[in-house]
Amino acid sequence: MKNLDSHYKKQLSYFGEEFGRVDKYKLDYWQKSYIGRIKKYVLRDNCEGKVLIDIATGSGYVAIEMAKLGLNVIATDLTPEAIGNLNKYKKKLSLSNLKIIKCYAEKIPLPDKSVDYIVANAILEHIPDEQKAIKEWKRILKPYGKMFITVPLRFKYVWPFLWPINYVHDKRIGHLRRYDLNILKKKFNLEVVKYFYTGHLVKIWGIIISLITKGSKYDYYFEKLDEEKSHNRYGASNITVIFNNNGK
Repeated sequence: MKNLDSHYKKQLSYFGEEFGRVDKYKLDYWQKSYIGRIKKYVLRDNCEGKVLIDIATGSGYVAIEMAKLGLNVIATDLTPEAIGNLNKYKKKLSLSNLKIIKCYAEKIPLPDKSVDYIVANAILEHIPDEQKAIKEWKRILKPYGKMFITVPLRFKYVWPFLWPINYVHDKRIGHLRRYDLNILKKKFNLEVVKYFYTGHLVKIWGIIISLITKGSKYDYYFEKLDEEKSHNRYGASNITVIFNNNGK
């Protein structure tokens, strides 16, 4: 329990500092790509009156964009700064269909089979008891509901010269593990609807160029190139899997 508390304290400190620097809502090109995939492979055309939960919402972009579409959105997080920012955006954008809950990703105060869609981007790798989290997410998901999961890809598929940078990043940000498709299939035991890979080398070059030029004029170009490689496992940084509850 002591180690668990220590881990979460470090997480709250790191992300509290990150979200504390944010003063306005902005949608970057890479975030637009994720929203596009959620629309295409999770929501399809029939989302009116549906309930979507964005677990560990962070910057809140998924929750906000989904609420704009008219879904009933629930956003959860532990970080006070993230919760504060999202409350501010909710008020400014008049998103009455957005509900914000401060809670652990492993213990969500919702009834069984109460949500149609789950989005959990970059959170599973942070959770010490991942099986408890997966069981909880499956508990609240309706039959035939869909789940959109993004996690870091195992080192064996990452370019070796990027291993040291990724290792340092994992330690700094609190990643406890990495995944591949087979691992996720076994852990979730749900039907796979779609999967794709992001964060290829071309995207990393784009990030470097943006830092050097201190601008984002090339971000769209590099994001499109990264999307074109979404079927390539080797050389990617992340994997996204969309699961279907399949009536369970």
